[in-house]
Amino acid sequence: MNETAAPLKGVQEKEAQATVISKKVFVSFFAERKNTLILCLVAIIATSATCIHYLLVLLDWTVIGFNLDDSWIHLEYARSIYEGRAWEYSPGYPSTGSTSPLWSIVLSIIFFFTSDPASIVWGVMIVSWILYFLCTFTVGYFVSDLTESLLIGSVSMIVFVVIPSNTWLMLSGMEYPLFMLLLLLPLILMNNSGSQFDAALGLVAGLAFLARSEGILLALIAVPIRIIQHVNARDFTRKRLVSILSMFGIAASVALPWILYCISVTGYPLPDTFYAKVGVISDTDVEAWNIFWTAFFGTMPFVLMGLILGVLSLLKKRPYAWLLGISMTLLYRFTMPYQALINNSRYITPIFGFLAISCVVGFGVHACELIKSDKRPNARMYRVLISTLLVLLIVVPSVPLYLNQADLFGNATKNINEMQVDIGYWVAENTPEDSVLALGDVGATRFISNRTIIDLCGLVTPDIAHGNFTPGELVNYLETRDADYLIIFGKWHGFYNVLMGQHMTELYRVELDDNRICGDDTMVVYEITW
Repeated sequence: MNETAAPLKGVQEKEAQATVISKKVFVSFFAERKNTLILCLVAIIATSATCIHYLLVLLDWTVIGFNLDDSWIHLEYARSIYEGRAWEYSPGYPSTGSTSPLWSIVLSIIFFFTSDPASIVWGVMIVSWILYFLCTFTVGYFVSDLTESLLIGSVSMIVFVVIPSNTWLMLSGMEYPLFMLLLLLPLILMNNSGSQFDAALGLVAGLAFLARSEGILLALIAVPIRIIQHVNARDFTRKRLVSILSMFGIAASVALPWILYCISVTGYPLPDTFYAKVGVISDTDVEAWNIFWTAFFGTMPFVLMGLILGVLSLLKKRPYAWLLGISMTLLYRFTMPYQALINNSRYITPIFGFLAISCVVGFGVHACELIKSDKRPNARMYRVLISTLLVLLIVVPSVPLYLNQADLFGNATKNINEMQVDIGYWVAENTPEDSVLALGDVGATRFISNRTIIDLCGLVTPDIAHGNFTPGELVNYLETRDADYLIIFGKWHGFYNVLMGQHMTELYRVELDDNRICGDDTMVVYEITW
């Protein structure tokens, strides 16, 4: 009995010791990462709260869907990838109209699980939700590291999710959450001086370009900053120079396949969405820009505060968010001032994000420097005061607009469901499968009906994007392509009636009485008889 008990006791003691060691390792692991885990928890709560809020508002307005028709364009390209005919918006017709080829690649994974449109939309929402969380966490991590305050970092994440149009766009089905994440990651990467981070920056810059063409700004900003960092640190060796310049090589190798594809299809290096939106700037465009930005300054004080306080981030030599916000503002102002404002100013929303970060960082860093210079042992109280002021200056003024945007999110989704999606189902049920549609809004109608389309705006039809057609030539092109149906906004009727009135017969009409997002209250389906 004793001979058996002795080994058993030894085993129990070893197991007890192992348990104690495991507990110590577990406690040590979480103790070392306590702040990161807290930031992660706050990010999950903040992001989930805003996503659930907006989705509940949407479902109160309508069934699940997207608040922009362009969101369906990304899904159509994703389906073309899944079906093995990548970047053919209509079978047999290569296109460079994808604003974000990387986003379409990501979304193509959903098609391995379902082909049901509603389930696909939910899949996009889940992917967007996850990316939104990663964006929010990255903001909090960056700000807490810069201000050396977990509380201010947590507040920055709340600031980020209540930016009025942020959740509206994050859940739109557009590429924004992916694009924003790839722009935010360098805020952390550029804080690390190791040469391995040079390669990571190059990779992220290349991916940012594939997420949206404006991502090229990342490479144009990151490389000069990287060089300045090492010149100031006096570790700018020849080896380090090669490492920094390799950033360009890595970024180029990631972006080059898409650039070469665009050239092979259209002869131009950028997608057709760029050439369709960037053109001659009129005085009216500039006037619209000025009016909108005056309104932004008045309704969202953090925008102006971010422009000014962002300068204070230079104190920490980390002005990345501020520089990205300013560079994107200048880019849109001098290339597409009006186009950047349409559809709820969706191109401007990333700028709001970077200026909000700049506002928090500028205010937080300056205030924290004052705390450090104060010998009194009540620094925590000061951090609470700083965080409270940030909430009062940024969060409180943003809440009314944030709530309005939630209703706009539901209303806009209802509009798209009742117009473009509805017409897509009508076309699918009432036209032959080999029909060719000529239309202006090419997203939901093409995806739902699965018909071959001709894009009257040229976004996904290269011939029209670069053909410089006269009105008569456009009609001839539609006849050459055997267009069977014309689907246009009611306000376009007069133009097409003059061109081809004798060939048009109205078949179906949709009229909205609460339109907030579509190009017109009315959309009409005409049969064409040549």
